[in-house]
Amino acid sequence: MMPRHRLLRVGGLAAAVIALFLACTYLFLPTQRVNELLGRLLADQGLSLTPQAHKSLLPGLAWRQPVLSSDQGPLLRFDRLGVRLRLLPLVTGQSVVGVAGTLGKGHLDLGYGINGTDALELAAAGIQLSDIPFFKTALGATAGGTLWSEGRLTRTKGRLSGDLKLEVKQLSFTGVKLGAFPLPDAANLRCQGMVRVTAGRARLESFTLQGEGLYMRLSGDLPGGANAATQPLNLTLEIMPKPEFLDKQKLVFLLLAKFAASPGVYKVPIRGTLLKPVIM
Repeated sequence: MMPRHRLLRVGGLAAAVIALFLACTYLFLPTQRVNELLGRLLADQGLSLTPQAHKSLLPGLAWRQPVLSSDQGPLLRFDRLGVRLRLLPLVTGQSVVGVAGTLGKGHLDLGYGINGTDALELAAAGIQLSDIPFFKTALGATAGGTLWSEGRLTRTKGRLSGDLKLEVKQLSFTGVKLGAFPLPDAANLRCQGMVRVTAGRARLESFTLQGEGLYMRLSGDLPGGANAATQPLNLTLEIMPKPEFLDKQKLVFLLLAKFAASPGVYKVPIRGTLLKPVIM
């Protein structure tokens, strides 16, 4: 058994090494270069992030009230956003970048493993869709509801696999328009689904939206990789309204009549990109 004085000496040395590592990381982190690199990567997809990041006390980067925008306008915002290298996984030889964001009473926590089998862990809760400008900017819509998500991806031979669960409580939306076609307004929908990643390919598995007089199901392939925002979508939205719901929004369903697969069932193909989805 190690003597107490030696144990204290080893503990003190370890603490000093960690403190030195933190200090050096903080002092020599090239914030300006990181901002420039991030700006170029986003610009390639027609995106921008403002304001620029600054150093945080725990070695990393932080933003106050950051906004991610496209040429159409703001898409995503946070009250606070931070990115840093997690220290504990370094003990086991893993490098994990942690991302933490807050928006109102909601939060997002994400861990991305640079090496090893654990590639990504996600946990999000309490995020209000009304606080996300994407819906107004990209869809021309007003949206409400509370988002929850969690999931984990693993890495095998460079390929990602795993599941990300999604749930929205009391979803409502009005004024959704995808290209030339509108979607019906709806409120108090129960929504849940899953993004399944297999061998690096992501697919939205039957994201269901169910409420009084209406059942909808969204599924299809999702773009991935560094250029996900500009890659083509391949989604199908099935809309199954009850007669009384259809009767209240006759004009919308008249415009969608070409997509009727059978009486009371509409299969709507959604193409375009994540930033500009359209009904084809």
